Amino acid sequence: MRTNGWFWSCSFSFLLLCGCAQPKILEEVGLVTTYGYDISKKGTILGTIVELTIDPASAKDIVILESEALSVRGIRNNANNKTSKRLASGQLRVILYGEEMLKQGRTGIAETLTSDPSISDMTYLAMADGTARDLLTLKTEHIPDIGNHLYKLIDQNTKGRVMPSATLQEVLHNHFTVGKEPIMPILKKEGKQGVGFAGVALFKGSKLVGKINTNQSFYLNLIIDKYRGGIKDIEIKSSKLKPRNPKMNKIVASLDSIGGRSTIKLINKEKVEFDLNVKVTGRLLEVTSMIDMGNPKNIKLIEKEITKSMKREIEKLVAYCQSKQSDALGFGEIYRSSVRHSKLTDKRWYKMFKEAKVNVNVDFSVKRTGLNE
Repeated sequence: MRTNGWFWSCSFSFLLLCGCAQPKILEEVGLVTTYGYDISKKGTILGTIVELTIDPASAKDIVILESEALSVRGIRNNANNKTSKRLASGQLRVILYGEEMLKQGRTGIAETLTSDPSISDMTYLAMADGTARDLLTLKTEHIPDIGNHLYKLIDQNTKGRVMPSATLQEVLHNHFTVGKEPIMPILKKEGKQGVGFAGVALFKGSKLVGKINTNQSFYLNLIIDKYRGGIKDIEIKSSKLKPRNPKMNKIVASLDSIGGRSTIKLINKEKVEFDLNVKVTGRLLEVTSMIDMGNPKNIKLIEKEITKSMKREIEKLVAYCQSKQSDALGFGEIYRSSVRHSKLTDKRWYKMFKEAKVNVNVDFSVKRTGLNE
């Protein structure tokens, strides 16, 4: 009898526990794939939410919800009042900031979202060129799901080394690391038909302080990451080479299968000075110049001219980052790890970085050509 009593007590307890769990029936949950955040005219947060539709009877794949509140939590709470489904962030893939919000230093949203265990650290962060709302409400036939489109756009370009990686984890890590600033890719609406990668946003602390174009983002990627793959056209300025087309003043070398690595070395800790060494290899596909590429001497000449061009662009990038006091390249991390008991602070490093001397050394070599000789 005692055994039977124990069995029924356990069974009853199990049923009670099951009854306490909140069921999550897929048809009753609104899956949020993208959040967009802007500053409203009243100064509050304007949220644009892309909700994935699960209902087979629905004519649309997604629903766009708009909500306004003083806090991030308030955005979702207010949006819940406008939908028949309970919003859940478990499928969140992209967080998109409006440019004005980042200029005001309102990046604390990312920190708030990390307290939600359903949101992945690998969620991509990006900045809209303009407002997030305009980009997320883009209506065109070939983009039926703007949330999924943005995720795939960022994912494939990040993996292809076209744009730098900016996941929630990476952005927050760089934000809280002394001597390293976060970066975000910039997405721009291209007419009424699509969205494209427009450059990289640079930060000083929490505030947006500068932007670099897609050409400069290639060199940023080359420095901060071990570069593998990718395609790049390098503009060459040389009196020794003549353009193939007389009407075009520019000479371009097309490269693919690019590989690169960089090292930053502190060589003077008193008058802060660094050596930035960049080694790059690539396959030469084409040169828009009247030059015989079957001659090994001409290949050496092209290597020399590409090296000069890359050096100029990297020097421009470093100088721009210094002018904005935005150390996206991580010189401060090298300084902090090289100088014992440096007690480096963000405020101190901003001034030091602006005045630091950086010697850029580039070594480019053609590993093979794809030219028909």
